[in-house]
Amino acid sequence: MRRKLIVGLAILLALAVGDAQADRRKLVWTYQYGTMASGSTELEFYQTVAQQNPDKWEYRIELEHGLTANTDLAVYEIFSQTEGSSLRWDAVQVRLRTRLAEQGELPLDPLLYIEYARKASPAHDNKAELKLVLSHDFSRTLFALNPVFEGVFGPEHSPEYEVGLDLGLAQELSYTWSLGVEMTGRREFLAGPDETSTYLGPTASYASGEMFLALGYGWGISEASDPAKLRAILGVGL
Repeated sequence: MRRKLIVGLAILLALAVGDAQADRRKLVWTYQYGTMASGSTELEFYQTVAQQNPDKWEYRIELEHGLTANTDLAVYEIFSQTEGSSLRWDAVQVRLRTRLAEQGELPLDPLLYIEYARKASPAHDNKAELKLVLSHDFSRTLFALNPVFEGVFGPEHSPEYEVGLDLGLAQELSYTWSLGVEMTGRREFLAGPDETSTYLGPTASYASGEMFLALGYGWGISEASDPAKLRAILGVGL
């Protein structure tokens, strides 16, 4: 498991040769206010694993580009791999972010996040997500809040829905280092009993020039949660 993480991060570290500033993430589950500058591009690489199934990893490769001064577009390719098996393509995902006001105009800086994920197999469910990103920078302290609504739909059953809330607080120790804590929760409204999963844990972020690396660990604190999950995000400005 550790070998997969090191190899994946090493590949993107080798690509960190651009001149643009990466869209730094100080939190891994919660989005903060901000979009890519117009005309700029960034590559991000995600790795996620859950403790309940430590031999199965999810990989996301994201290419995001600034369309205007306050709107960006991203395309994700999502893969999964189980120990001893080959890499499998799971889905393609498209995301649009747009800032609804300039920073500092409102008590919380607002951003609208819209996402659509299409599974590789037409027999599997697809997902649409709407998220409101609210955050504020108190000098070197970041507060971020994301109310989330998701719809899951496919050929086999009626649409199902999920609501959630992501909450994060990060303290910048220096330009290079940031430490934080996050809580993320989802309430699923399914055909059977409804389920709620909630995670709480620390986040650390490191930045150097045009790249950043963020790591987050969440302990499951509700009955339907996995015992724990881990995520790493590496971003490189191109």
